[in-house]
Amino acid sequence: MIITIARQCGCGAVRVGRLLAEHYGIPFYTRKNLMEMAEERGILDEMEAFFDETPVDELLFSMSSLGENQKLLTEKPLHALADMIGQENCIIIGRCGNYIFRERKDLVSVFLKGGLQARIEEIQEEQGLTRNEAAEFVEHADYCRVAYHQYYTGLTWGNADDYDVCLDTVRLGVEKTASAIETYVEAVL
Repeated sequence: MIITIARQCGCGAVRVGRLLAEHYGIPFYTRKNLMEMAEERGILDEMEAFFDETPVDELLFSMSSLGENQKLLTEKPLHALADMIGQENCIIIGRCGNYIFRERKDLVSVFLKGGLQARIEEIQEEQGLTRNEAAEFVEHADYCRVAYHQYYTGLTWGNADDYDVCLDTVRLGVEKTASAIETYVEAVL
């Protein structure tokens, strides 16, 4: 089983992922440990932007989105992550997991969202930022994720059709969100 979690900034996705990993007793991969794995395999330098979830340069994107160039630039990191994970049971935060692992029959892809003001407050508290700094942080992070996901997958980030489950963690809270995902997993796998 693989659970991929895409998320808006400030939705508590890491806490949800940790709860799920503990519940199922499987590894939990975030940006940091995926980058460590890529470094161990000697592929981080050439694909750091992918593993770091860095948005692409808009000029490069516009030049490469014309067909084969786009395919060549985007397929390598997607295949690299798929190769790193293989058929392992795990939880993955971000990195276009819903797209990369879409052929796995044991995939449950999740998108976590929430009201903007609550997400800003979460980031403000979590990172000790002013309200304006937190608002800029959240808006920038979400903008980067939109561009990143579009570049690597050609899909619209957050589009419900591309995920099995979409949940509002602001309304549910972290524990109930994890529980709802567990209920879904039990029903379909």
